[in-house]
Amino acid sequence: MRIKVPAVFLVIVVFVIAACGHRNAFTLRGTIQDGGNDSILVVGLDSRFERTDTIRCNRGQFKWSFNPDTVTTLILILPDGRRQPVFAEKGVVSTLFIPSDNSQTKLSGGYCNDSYQSFYLASFQDTCVEQAAARIDSMITQDPFNEITPYLIYDQLVLKYHAEQSVIEKLVSRMSGNMQDAPFLVSLKAEFSESPSASAPTLYNLFDSAGVRHQFANIGDLSEKLLVLVWSSWHDEGLLARQEMAKLRNRYVDYRFSVIDVSIDVNRDRWVEAISKDSLSWVSYNDPKGWYSRIVSTAKIKKVPVYVLYNESRRVIFKTDNRFELDQELSRVLTKKDSPRIDSDKPLKFRTVYD
Repeated sequence: MRIKVPAVFLVIVVFVIAACGHRNAFTLRGTIQDGGNDSILVVGLDSRFERTDTIRCNRGQFKWSFNPDTVTTLILILPDGRRQPVFAEKGVVSTLFIPSDNSQTKLSGGYCNDSYQSFYLASFQDTCVEQAAARIDSMITQDPFNEITPYLIYDQLVLKYHAEQSVIEKLVSRMSGNMQDAPFLVSLKAEFSESPSASAPTLYNLFDSAGVRHQFANIGDLSEKLLVLVWSSWHDEGLLARQEMAKLRNRYVDYRFSVIDVSIDVNRDRWVEAISKDSLSWVSYNDPKGWYSRIVSTAKIKKVPVYVLYNESRRVIFKTDNRFELDQELSRVLTKKDSPRIDSDKPLKFRTVYD
């Protein structure tokens, strides 16, 4: 016997489901002062948000929502290139004001965003790793469950001050167990266990244009050293450095090593335009997190362009911004192949990298 369900009942069920989803959503509203129809890129700090999204502005106003499973750390790449962390909590509406004069942004709404804003205001004049570590330590003491502490360790101690491993481990040990299990901290601790100096981004995830994930540790031939040019299209010397690396690659064509380059452009279109002007045959990657990328922090890069040479275990063994110093180092550490190299790879110019 077929039971007929009243249409009005189905409408009510759909409405209730939609309402529940809405209650769990995180919403970010904001204003870009004197802004137009700009775009803001959204990326995640860890595996809880492994995609990119774009926020479209309408006359400087924007609104964006998504449903987080738990508190999720997002990085907004603003139209002027600045990075803005936002902590997405279920059912929370947050607001962000972005001034036109590059002065301090104002983030509010939700426990985590309010905590971050308070920390940022208090730490604005800090100048050394000891001050940053003490301030983070105080926050952990007050609330060992605070979801923003993994980001603060990343931003202040890994990126800004390149703190010693022992300093970071001490702070992590004082967090609650849940916070210690945050995906970013798990990856960071794994890197520490593999390399005491944390000199190689072994868990650095790369995604090609088809969305296939790769790990930095597996890039290139693992029986060879890897030469990486880290550069950006906004720096006039970036394209020149690519040409210089091409010359060195040809000079050492019969030696065992692989070559890639990683751009830290936050504007993907600008990067694509820049690399379309040459015919270099190695693989090019782009990291839209710019100065927040893992290759920048783990290789302790402070300016670009820069050449970074990794050994077969993908540990940093040499770094320089001088082409002639690189030439000397390559001549010292590279070994000849048994037979001349035959290049069969094609230019793969549209790969994007995230951590």
